[in-house]
Amino acid sequence: MRAVRIHGYGGPEVMRLDDVPTPQPAAGQVLVKVRAASVNPIDWKMRRGLLAGIFPLTFPRTLGRDCAGEVDGKLVAGVADPRGDGTHAEYALLPEAGIAPVPVGMDAAEAASLCVAGLSAWISLVEVAKVQKGMRVLVHGGAGGVGSLAIQIARELGAAVVVTSTQVDYCRKLGAERVIDHRTESFTDAGPYDAVLDTLGGEAHVRSLNALKPGGVLVGLSATPVPAHTIPAGVRMERPAIQATRERLAQIFDWVIKGRLRPQLTRRFHLEEANQAYAAVEAPHGRGKIVLDIS
Repeated sequence: MRAVRIHGYGGPEVMRLDDVPTPQPAAGQVLVKVRAASVNPIDWKMRRGLLAGIFPLTFPRTLGRDCAGEVDGKLVAGVADPRGDGTHAEYALLPEAGIAPVPVGMDAAEAASLCVAGLSAWISLVEVAKVQKGMRVLVHGGAGGVGSLAIQIARELGAAVVVTSTQVDYCRKLGAERVIDHRTESFTDAGPYDAVLDTLGGEAHVRSLNALKPGGVLVGLSATPVPAHTIPAGVRMERPAIQATRERLAQIFDWVIKGRLRPQLTRRFHLEEANQAYAAVEAPHGRGKIVLDIS
């Protein structure tokens, strides 16, 4: 089979499309014939070695975290274990407990686009922040893969959604009440907020914490650590584990089928174009999700 692999840390030049043996599942794993796999920020960060302290790699390593494909002729979607080879390949191993059937009416590319990004938004807002009607929620990077789903989820939960993005019209169409262009406005001026979903890290973390209402929560998805002394009294910061389960994926897919959530699949590339797909994900001010068509 063909797989996009890296043979060391670095930029796009370390990526190769290699011919490798089809992997064999161990106990608790399933072999998926991949039809589509999304490209997530974690993929290029792992390639560059930015997450080596969390997920140290041995080489060569197949990239990719989520996918949709066939198991025994049925379409499923899920997330691979980051400690092993990934999904940017014609076949991938996924934990059996971390896959869900793809419902009729959703194609493989849409399902793949909803796994890592959808779980990141769902766990952060539904399970951790417990967003509900009447809350004010700030979503950083509203046009991105996670942000474009988070806007919709928070809105469906009844929250007023404020986002930071340069993609003003796009975010408004997704349901954002206010879109703040960081080049000309400060998101702190639009606060305070009950919850913040932060995919940026760094200085935005500290400013976001200070923009929370008493009792508010910042959910951080960035790998950038936040010193404890920067967290104001009366608020909290959570860094959730984004773990795929059949139940979580099924809930996300159900929202799509019911029209409550729209996949934001904006660009598609072939497996042979993986370098271009990664470059598009790494570029600033992107929107929605990028998917590799592998079938």
